[in-house]
Amino acid sequence: MGGADSVQAVVDMESSKMAGRRDSMRHAISLVPLFRFGARMSVVGRHAPTPSGHLHLGNALAFGAAWLSARSQGGHVLLRIEDLDRGRSRAEIADAQRADLLWLGLGWDEETAPQSTREYPLDGLPVYRCDCSRKKRLSGDCRCREGAASDGTWRFACPPGAVHFIDRAQGLQQHAPGADPIVRRRDGEAAYPLAVVMDDARDGVTEVVRGADLLAATAVQIRVAESLGLALPSFLHVPLLLGEDGRKLSKSHGSTELRSLRSAGWKADDVWAVLLPLLGLETGSLAGSVSAFSADRIPAGPFAIDAKGRVLS
Repeated sequence: MGGADSVQAVVDMESSKMAGRRDSMRHAISLVPLFRFGARMSVVGRHAPTPSGHLHLGNALAFGAAWLSARSQGGHVLLRIEDLDRGRSRAEIADAQRADLLWLGLGWDEETAPQSTREYPLDGLPVYRCDCSRKKRLSGDCRCREGAASDGTWRFACPPGAVHFIDRAQGLQQHAPGADPIVRRRDGEAAYPLAVVMDDARDGVTEVVRGADLLAATAVQIRVAESLGLALPSFLHVPLLLGEDGRKLSKSHGSTELRSLRSAGWKADDVWAVLLPLLGLETGSLAGSVSAFSADRIPAGPFAIDAKGRVLS
């Protein structure tokens, strides 16, 4: 069997498994019609920033790829503020993120409801309560999945086995979901593995584009979607950006925040001159790169960037 045939066989196998897991949950999620943007189904991508820190170059790379992917297919881009963690999320940060996206030229067609205003029912999802400490779970002594706990977090009883899926840039992927993820915290608030799957379905998202640090987490999200009987979006993971210290860019690398670069005199075109080559595109304008964008051209990375925004590797 050739490479393409073997990949298709795996995809067909996974699709068959998913068809067998349909259940009554579909009605609980108010799905946006696939025809929301026109007479036939359109590609729908999304920006989904978390308003707990200012955007940096790593965020710009992922959001730029999401925008280019959707626009290159004549599709639409949504904005969804993922303020699920109400303790860390701040409205002023969300406003600053919107301003950063517009400054970069990454406009959106519609802003959907923020996560803090949404509900995430567990109906139809195989879950159990767990009151075990992390240490106890890692030791293998947790028996909560057998119904031993009446308090604690809610965990998704993830079906066993590796998950196969196609990443548009990195090809066939195989990842084990790992430990049963928390889908509702002790305080009753939903957790990310459940919220992101439900939200993408509600918003009619057809493709998810994000950083390579979330590649392995895709396996859990696929299992959640299958259990809820939801269609899967396509996935594209872009190269991870690291600081000079070898760690993933974060708010601790303040000099790579977009607001810092802007204060230092950077223009949006200066940002894209650095980032577009990391997506396999010639240095140029963002708008001028739409027709040239192709997931096949995106390198695996990661890439390191110094405090002045220069790519080191």
